[in-house]
Amino acid sequence: MARAEPSIRARALVAAALAALSLAASAYDSERARAYFAQELAECGAWYTLVAEAPGVGEIDQIKFRAAGIALVSTAADITSESWALAQMEVATTTIRREMRNSWRNYPVVEKKYKQRCWAVATDPVARRKYWLDKNF
Repeated sequence: MARAEPSIRARALVAAALAALSLAASAYDSERARAYFAQELAECGAWYTLVAEAPGVGEIDQIKFRAAGIALVSTAADITSESWALAQMEVATTTIRREMRNSWRNYPVVEKKYKQRCWAVATDPVARRKYWLDKNF
């Protein structure tokens, strides 16, 4: 017995369903990428704010580091919400201080982890956003 070909309408319905599933998965990945990017912005905002407090940092550098930190957290707030971004920054600040064991003598430990990535986030946020969008979750 010959197998009947699916009708054009049936094929169209299947194609539409697959397209809808693809869009839903894409939207989910886009939302996930947005959340990770915003979290990274808030974390790096915390990093720059802490670096501004480091012993021996000059007044001009303190201003620059604080401004970078504020700008990053502000961008995270624009992407999500102010309360979410501030909460993420607070968590990151606590985490970084804990990683330093609350001592600037342990700064090299956190510098290795955050400095390069946060510089990339601060100087080329478009590339970091693309990184998260391209990441396979």
